[in-house]
Amino acid sequence: MSNAADRDSVDRQLASVSDVLAIPASTVQITRVRLNQLGSELEDQSMPVVGATTLALSAREDGLPITVADIAEAWSESLDDGSIDPGSMTALFDDIATNLDMGGTPPEPRALIERYGAELELPDGIVVVAKRILEDAFETDSQSVAGGTTPEATAGAVLYLATDINGVEGVDEDDLGQVSETSQVTVRNRYKSIRDLLGEDHLESAERYQLDPDTGAPMSASSAPASADGGDAQATAAGEPESETIEPEGSETTESEEIESDADDEAVTGADEASAEVLSVVRSLFPDELPTTDRVAEELGVDAADVDEQLETLADAGEIERKRAGTTVVWLPGEREDLSPDLTEDAVQNEVDALAEALETSASVRLFARGLVSDAVEDIPVENAGELAGAALLAACRINDVDVDATDIAAAGDVQARTLYEWLDTLSGAVDVEIPTLDADVYVDRLVETLELDEEVREESLRALEQYQPRPDDPEYTAPELAAGAMVFAATVGGAAVDPENLSEVSGADPEFISDAMNSILVSLCLGLVRGDIDYAETSWTSDLLESELSPDFGDSETGKAIALAKTYCAGRESQYVDDATIDVLVGE
Repeated sequence: MSNAADRDSVDRQLASVSDVLAIPASTVQITRVRLNQLGSELEDQSMPVVGATTLALSAREDGLPITVADIAEAWSESLDDGSIDPGSMTALFDDIATNLDMGGTPPEPRALIERYGAELELPDGIVVVAKRILEDAFETDSQSVAGGTTPEATAGAVLYLATDINGVEGVDEDDLGQVSETSQVTVRNRYKSIRDLLGEDHLESAERYQLDPDTGAPMSASSAPASADGGDAQATAAGEPESETIEPEGSETTESEEIESDADDEAVTGADEASAEVLSVVRSLFPDELPTTDRVAEELGVDAADVDEQLETLADAGEIERKRAGTTVVWLPGEREDLSPDLTEDAVQNEVDALAEALETSASVRLFARGLVSDAVEDIPVENAGELAGAALLAACRINDVDVDATDIAAAGDVQARTLYEWLDTLSGAVDVEIPTLDADVYVDRLVETLELDEEVREESLRALEQYQPRPDDPEYTAPELAAGAMVFAATVGGAAVDPENLSEVSGADPEFISDAMNSILVSLCLGLVRGDIDYAETSWTSDLLESELSPDFGDSETGKAIALAKTYCAGRESQYVDDATIDVLVGE
């Protein structure tokens, strides 16, 4: 989008329209991400039209029964002036879908129901009832519709519900799985989810879902989603019995047999019926979605705790594999070593959202981080989604000049700050955006200010960093590690009190790496002094070295030798004697 003002305006309009149309948060979120991805690709188009069109595409992709006209009308009401023509939105479908790599314009959910009904030669009344079921499911819980595996599976499921309610024979799960290009298991699981959402008793008793036995036409068209207690929210006329659909004889036995058959087909040897159903859900979700414990439980309509043990049992039996994606546990069917790029991105984006919420960052920063993830995830290997998510959010904060540091993100995401800095370098090479870097000098200033240290410590630390020349075998320290290490060196030679634990807490650097960085700086400076790379007369710490706490037994043996050399050199320059411990190190005793 053209500028920040336009983005904020469209974001406010998106929020308003979503409230009016009860569009679930997940659909709104992906719309925000897509608008951010579009950037300035469609600058010649009206930003509200682009926003409305992108929302319409996202709604279709999530299988929501919301028309272009619905969105155009609601969006027009959110504008201060002017309105949006539905035709202008449909004209943009292909351009936006192409820019977003959506693989074409998603079909309208009701159109899917009509198409599948026609292919299976189902009565027109069944198609009407199936649409009503979809609309009522959306009205009852829009997120349950958006959270389905695919719109195709949802369309197949509502058609199967409509045929089951009305006793239409000749169509089963397998037929609908084939016509929707999903699977028998996927359709059955979606069928159960929607049936449980609306209430089995309500679906069987409400006239809204019945066909007239004489004409085959749908009966009452009044909206009647299930009430909170699962009953029919539509009042029945006084003295008039509710219509009742007779369940086909033996239906329960048939369903039980089908579950057992599916268990055999899926080769779940020795698994009970419940475990077989859990495994079926995992396989139906993957690879379209990440089969997390919560997601599997949602598909089954049970608590996560109830399925966790079954998932662990299936993992122990080798039927599924337990993978960790950041803080999220994912259950993958079969032997899969890696998540695909799409699933990896999904996992990382979930981590970005969780971190952004924990740190209360703005929507624009969160979306920027998600955009960085989308750009990078296909080009770099990701073993821990939380680490990449943290680095992306850190980069987004720096780019947008937001005062959030690696220590804040590390604490919120349970990752190491050092890992985030390492990921920043990887991320910089994978995206086309320049990510600002902070030198060790910046962290020295921050540490001095936060810990209220003397100016002398600051100046000596900065001088040490300037004189430090890394050797080939030195580790690649992060800027906070170098800053903290230089401050320990400066404080030690200057006789100042600096608590390494405080430095670690403020800088986010691990105490071990601070110590290693200090040793590397110390060795570099001592050897540079002896070699003549550092001017003795212009280096203040040399006069303090002989009286400082830096002795040849400080640090490892290499550090001790470097200190011994430097002390000997300084003693000669100051016409002083060399102590016995230093001599012992130099002669190798």
